[in-house]
Amino acid sequence: MKSALEIAMEKTAGAQQGGTLTDEQRNGIADLEKEYQAKIAEQEIMIESKIKALAVQAQGHEFQQQVLALREQLVQERERLEAEKKTKIQAVRDRRS
Repeated sequence: MKSALEIAMEKTAGAQQGGTLTDEQRNGIADLEKEYQAKIAEQEIMIESKIKALAVQAQGHEFQQQVLALREQLVQERERLEAEKKTKIQAVRDRRS
């Protein structure tokens, strides 16, 4: 029995590539999804810990500016990781077994 993720990936692949994914491709894409989900979570934890450390040291306007800068850094890193993941997933899709 297929998982919802596998069914969704097959539908997406069929619409984008005109065919279905092999088991190897599905597994590769699932591994990439997990890997990048972990990388993004790691970045979120790191930024949140920096914000907590700043809360002890900085106050008022200075604190707010630093928090905004850190949150922007997180957004940029997330976008970079999502783009990297998309590129790697496309490479897996393009491989034919």
